[in-house]
Amino acid sequence: MASQVHFYFLTLSILYQIQFLFLGRGLLKPIKPIKEKGFINTEPALLIVHHNDFSALEESLSHFHQVNTQARIKVYVLDDHSNQEVVQKLTILCDIFKAELIASEADRGKKKALAWFLPQIKEDYIIQIDADCKVDENFLPANLKVISTCSPDLIIGQVRMKPQSNIWSKLAALDHLSLQLVTFSALKQNVVLMAAGASMAYRRESFLEYLSVGMEWAGGEDTFVAQAMAKDKKSIVPLPSAVVYTDAPKDFKHFIKQRLRWGAKSQAYPSKLAQALAINVALLNLSIVLGTVLSAFLPVSSFLWTLFLYKVVADALLLYRYTELYGGAKLLQSYLILALLYPVYISIVVLLLPFSAKGKWLASS
Repeated sequence: MASQVHFYFLTLSILYQIQFLFLGRGLLKPIKPIKEKGFINTEPALLIVHHNDFSALEESLSHFHQVNTQARIKVYVLDDHSNQEVVQKLTILCDIFKAELIASEADRGKKKALAWFLPQIKEDYIIQIDADCKVDENFLPANLKVISTCSPDLIIGQVRMKPQSNIWSKLAALDHLSLQLVTFSALKQNVVLMAAGASMAYRRESFLEYLSVGMEWAGGEDTFVAQAMAKDKKSIVPLPSAVVYTDAPKDFKHFIKQRLRWGAKSQAYPSKLAQALAINVALLNLSIVLGTVLSAFLPVSSFLWTLFLYKVVADALLLYRYTELYGGAKLLQSYLILALLYPVYISIVVLLLPFSAKGKWLASS
């Protein structure tokens, strides 16, 4: 029995080593220079998707209003069935900052709202964020430069979470940083694993062509569309310099609920590599927790702790390299404590996932 357990952990360590080498290789590679085609006459628009949370909307609208004096880009706020009190406040904000408020007439849900709204507008390129995100000052110029010179089907920007003071919020922000690491490391190797709809831009027609992928899920239009586009060899540009900021979940309950929603959708991703990576992460961390329990009965503790120590150090190297390239180093300040909690958090999500994946996160629910 002990030899079988050792073999199992050895297999996991080999799989993790492959994952580490893949991600490390991506972080060492430079982003390929954008193939400029000269000035491309496109008509972009800014789209802010909103549902009951405009915590950052005023700041974003104010920013766009100030920097948009020369570009004169149309700003749309697409509201997805917010309550009446919120809509009234939203109307005032849009009037102040010259944005056009559009109330979705589709059924509730971001995907359905986009599918209803996008065919109605004339602009052929969309720069999209969420209403709970604040934009970096370089967000708009970075996107506009890429759009005007090469006009790819999809631009994937960076989303950075800002944690509150409690440990679970910090873990949520660090975990999200690791997802961004995976996103851009893979993109630099021409592999699309993830994308964030809170910071992306796209050709309207291309996006609509693939929006039906994963439509049965309430969210995830960003990753579903990006992976489907990549499968058909559409042009996709990583743009980590286009940064938006959003608040991390405020406590353990909201953190786990958010990750359950994300994890549930991963089983339906078009990319088999993305599914395999998610399974590998889940198995490794769940096995570390279970192995800790088993170590009281089987002589596996030395092997287990060696694997765990290796993982902690390897993850730290990857995260340090990512923050060195693209920012977010403050999130590493509590790394050692968060690294100890990480396998526990992943195990909780994995164990709860079978009870929520099918019923709670479908678009029809």
